[in-house]
Amino acid sequence: MLFEHLLTRYRGLFATVVLLPISVTYAIWLGIRNRIVFLLKSAPAKHDLKVQKVIEQIEDWKQAGCKEKLCTARSGWKSMSELVPKYKLSHRNIHIDLYDILDLDEAREVVKVEPLVTMGQLSRNLLSRGWTLPVMPELEDLTVGGLIMGFGVETSSHKYGLFQFICESFEIVTAEGKLLRCSQSENQELFYLIPWSHGTLGFLVSAELKIIPAKKYVRLEYLPLYGLDDLMRTFEDESRNT
Repeated sequence: MLFEHLLTRYRGLFATVVLLPISVTYAIWLGIRNRIVFLLKSAPAKHDLKVQKVIEQIEDWKQAGCKEKLCTARSGWKSMSELVPKYKLSHRNIHIDLYDILDLDEAREVVKVEPLVTMGQLSRNLLSRGWTLPVMPELEDLTVGGLIMGFGVETSSHKYGLFQFICESFEIVTAEGKLLRCSQSENQELFYLIPWSHGTLGFLVSAELKIIPAKKYVRLEYLPLYGLDDLMRTFEDESRNT
């Protein structure tokens, strides 16, 4: 097709003139919106209503005979994967409009968030209060839900483990339309099964994550290493001593 040919041949021009301005505008709007919600602390009051809407969508699916498989209605362009999610065309799409930070409990050193909160959004808001996540993946658009249901790792994981190890609790809505809280003391088996489950056990609607104080500066020290054995020995020693 002519349109596809032009779009492919002049993709650089299209990206510069069309996509970049749209992306910048969207990022600015989203940043302002998220900051206002965080400062006004308006998200918690609306959270239960948004979760109820998820449950209502599942109830509608059940009344229709449970004919399709369930999936989130999140658009493919928002995903970090290059794969086109064609399965969404044949599945029942459940709208999960959960984008906000719900609570920052400094006494417990825990932040409660909705699944579509991004690392950039969370990092900016936590740092403004002097906190950060022990495992903070560096790509801004990665979501909490994706890192839990999929896989999350960062440089600090050699000390704190994978992203799932900083999770204190989850709330999910099952295919039965039930809201369940999972932690090490409540629905424990489900708590350990949710990470890496890719949404097969239910829809994540909130998570509590550990936080740690964020220091203002980071000290770097360079160590010359000679050979693989020296590298592995030093890495293990430094990991144990942090």
